Amino acid sequence: MTIQGNGFTVNESKFDFFFGRVTSTPTNARRSNDNLENLKTLGIEEAASGRERLLQIFHEGLNAPEVPNSRKITQYGINISRKVEVSGPETTGAIIVRYYYPGGDLFAIPQVTSIVVLIYKQEP
Repeated sequence: MTIQGNGFTVNESKFDFFFGRVTSTPTNARRSNDNLENLKTLGIEEAASGRERLLQIFHEGLNAPEVPNSRKITQYGINISRKVEVSGPETTGAIIVRYYYPGGDLFAIPQVTSIVVLIYKQEP
């Protein structure tokens, strides 16, 4: 099932990956669990409106700075990664959101395909 966000779409199954429920391969299980732990570190938990917060971040990301040298162009479309700064209750970081534009049409509504959660080191 596809969720229609504000200016983007995202497959509902992506939330399984974002919140640690993917176990298809050891690599995917590790990446999914890393997403879960890092999102928790930023104060984003599924049981506490985490989906809604991610949808908000995906919307913010549409106008966030593009990650330098991250644009990937294929015969099927364009992937663009954008970085959204996020502050949690105890730490700060960012979420890099990857948007896919089918057919390379940058005026099309993009699909959120993945996230990378970054946790910034805190100064002692």
